[in-house]
Amino acid sequence: MKLLKFLCCSCLKGMSKNILTTTSVENFGVNNMIKHDTVKDLLGLTMLVYDYSNKFTFNKDETIESFIDKNDTTDHDDINLEITDERKDALENLSKTSPHGKVVNFISDLKTDIQVGITISELNKRITVVFRGSESKSDWYYDLMVLKKQILTTTYDDVWVHSGFFYQLHETDVYSQLVANVKNLKKENPDYHIYVTGHSLGAALSTLFGFELSHEIESDITVISFASPRIGNNGFRKAFDSKDNLVHYRVSNDRDIVTAGPMINFHHVGMNIALDEDKCELFTKYDYNGWMKFSLFNCWRVSDHNVDLYYKRLCKHTW
Repeated sequence: MKLLKFLCCSCLKGMSKNILTTTSVENFGVNNMIKHDTVKDLLGLTMLVYDYSNKFTFNKDETIESFIDKNDTTDHDDINLEITDERKDALENLSKTSPHGKVVNFISDLKTDIQVGITISELNKRITVVFRGSESKSDWYYDLMVLKKQILTTTYDDVWVHSGFFYQLHETDVYSQLVANVKNLKKENPDYHIYVTGHSLGAALSTLFGFELSHEIESDITVISFASPRIGNNGFRKAFDSKDNLVHYRVSNDRDIVTAGPMINFHHVGMNIALDEDKCELFTKYDYNGWMKFSLFNCWRVSDHNVDLYYKRLCKHTW
């Protein structure tokens, strides 16, 4: 048993990877490498969605930092998750790095329990779609719908995705609302870049939405997901990675168990920024098919899925 565990824990060593350090991005062999501050900002936005969720009912002229300041002095009994020190730090950092940033729309769908915000930052020239992760029984219902659904059949012959993620995004008009909002914002701000982000279930939804959005608009789209499960089959991976206007950075904690599943014929997409306690690595090419690398014997930990730990490690390792 000890030998099996050793083999399973050691099998990641054969993957093609670059170690992220504080040196220039040219040393990673990746053009236009995403900035660390951008990844940190987007993780802060995912925390904002987690902590405040339905409280986004403020005046549209209110900024993110004024909303945070106002709610820091109020009773938080109706907030789903405790405001931890890491979250306070993330939100304070966000109010400094994205001053006058606004949540221009927040959708909370009662039927699917999907919650997603659209923010805009004039300073950073950023339009960001932010999906909230799993918090309810309804979310887990969609999480566990692991049968595949074929999508974009007029464009692809063999693109299948996790049906739960697809139906949560498409069962109501959430998807069409988001696309319309993004198109309008991009038309009003043609020089702004589009980002899509989320943690856990939100990461899965952001990856799927980013892929579908890339077929709706010609603008460049960057998906930055945190703690994402696998989304679709090998056809989905190939189609996603072939899109010229789409790039994906999948941020994962070293032994986050959610990133290991679903295991059978599901794949990750894009590049992987892998965090652990001692280092941060960039995997530009990934062997997604080796079952040993993703077996349940591979020392996975539920605690590594915690969004606060993601933030803590992201602050520790910069590039």
